[in-house]
Amino acid sequence: MSPIVSDSRLPHIKGSIFATMTRAAKKYGAVNLSQGFPDFAPDQRLLDALSEAVQGNHNQYGLPEGSETLRQSIAHMFQNLYGLGFSAETQITITAGAMQAISAAISSLVHAGEEVIFLSPAFESYEPAILLAGGVPVCVELRAPTFDIDWDEVEESVTRHTRMIVVNSPHNPTGRCWTAVDVDRLARIADQYNLLVLSDEVYHNIVFAPQQHITAFSDTRLRGRTIVVGSLGKTMHVTGWRIGYAIGAPALTNEIRKVLQFNTYAAPTPLQQAMAAVLDDAAYCDLPQLFVQKRNRFLDGLGSSRFSFMPTGGGYFQMLDYSAISELPDTEFANHLIECHGVAGLPMSGFGSQYATSKLLRFCFAKKEETLDTATDILRAI
Repeated sequence: MSPIVSDSRLPHIKGSIFATMTRAAKKYGAVNLSQGFPDFAPDQRLLDALSEAVQGNHNQYGLPEGSETLRQSIAHMFQNLYGLGFSAETQITITAGAMQAISAAISSLVHAGEEVIFLSPAFESYEPAILLAGGVPVCVELRAPTFDIDWDEVEESVTRHTRMIVVNSPHNPTGRCWTAVDVDRLARIADQYNLLVLSDEVYHNIVFAPQQHITAFSDTRLRGRTIVVGSLGKTMHVTGWRIGYAIGAPALTNEIRKVLQFNTYAAPTPLQQAMAAVLDDAAYCDLPQLFVQKRNRFLDGLGSSRFSFMPTGGGYFQMLDYSAISELPDTEFANHLIECHGVAGLPMSGFGSQYATSKLLRFCFAKKEETLDTATDILRAI
């Protein structure tokens, strides 16, 4: 009798490294700095707004494109932060998390056999989304320790079959942020070869001075061909709510919405209602100050440790180099940290198998002060 699943759609995918490390942290009671979620409470206003939304009968299906008030709030955020105007009606779509926005953008705009360039180390959903759309992933590797983008190599990877480039800033896991030169080169390549751009900007409002976030939309050459993806779960410290968004030109948005309405149909109504009620300046303008303090507390706690690092420029992750401590490959060392020392970090190979010998782990500092202090006390003693 033949096996019921004889040909996997994703034969090389073994499961999420994020979930794997979180399960291990729970098993051994380790301090979990591996997965990117805060362990502190969100704004009480948001919780109160959710209660009001539920009690106010915002519990049924919403529009497939998302709550109108929430889309307007996102439009206001981009106007406020970047001076850019977007139509809530035709350019902004609410999704069930940023990962769904990424998947919907790729599946709606990439056709079988078309190539999609992405930069590695990369968030784990990019390549599977390309494969599930029937596309051909083309990886351009970023090299330690700076992880700067070699735009000449990116351009050399473009062929007559290339459809899209996937980019990410602030970069997960390295925290590297775009410069104006990066956006200019991206725009020149996309314009010259008529390519679409999927810009993952989920940490756009967590960038540390003197750097500032430069959205892909800042270049006029990119505005008609780019989809920017964001996460309100990250912005409002409620990653489990799974509310994201996609912004793009009306023609691109129309295709994304076609896919979404036959996928989840609509993101959860009361969660959208609550977010719309409190997504004001206070919800996103104070984030850089909040997280740079957490980053600095984490790094100060590692000051006399044997780990080496360059302070991250954005997001809420910090890469640590353990080459002075161990010769183990990154996954083995990460498991050793969990099982023997009680701290969980994420191996770099989770963002690209070629980094298994890089001696780098990613740690999330979006945590309470006591969590960070407990973790750095342990790491400093190794």
